[in-house]
Amino acid sequence: MEITIRDCRKEDSPSVARLLMMAWPVEEFLAMDPSMTLENLHERICRYVEADNTLYSYLNTIVAVADGKVCGAINGYDGASYERLKRPVVEDLPAGSTNDFSRVKETEAGEYYLDSIGVDPSMRSHGIGSRLFEAAFDRARRQGFGKVGLIVDVDKPKAEALYRRLGFTEAGIKDFFGHRMKHMQKDIL
Repeated sequence: MEITIRDCRKEDSPSVARLLMMAWPVEEFLAMDPSMTLENLHERICRYVEADNTLYSYLNTIVAVADGKVCGAINGYDGASYERLKRPVVEDLPAGSTNDFSRVKETEAGEYYLDSIGVDPSMRSHGIGSRLFEAAFDRARRQGFGKVGLIVDVDKPKAEALYRRLGFTEAGIKDFFGHRMKHMQKDIL
């Protein structure tokens, strides 16, 4: 099976939205608004991927494609752009549903931030995640970054172990939707 890594396209949005949601605390998003369903959350995220001014924009996303299907995605951007890119998402969420998300500060200036990564469960163990990370590191270097950051739930030791194998080290603790998250960084110079 041939796996291709490429920049995301707008038409990839349904697959990318599904993949990015794998990395999210979906239950917390749904709990913010009782009228929100998994289906309309997916529709919202598709719009965010199709837009050019959001955290999850196709412009900020790299995908893996196997047999013509998007099977993995990684999303990252300049940490200094976080608040600007988050604003359209916060403004789009139903009134009263943004209490935690509007206050969350996942990243900051000085790092290329990896927001979300997802690999289709049927395609895991094919090295797709590692290839997506390498593509994101290359993109960050081309944009002049020397450091890449991400957060991982302290209750997810397997994910943390993967990030450590990739060279990430702990840089602090952040609170995200009531979860303690380790802020991890990797030097990429």
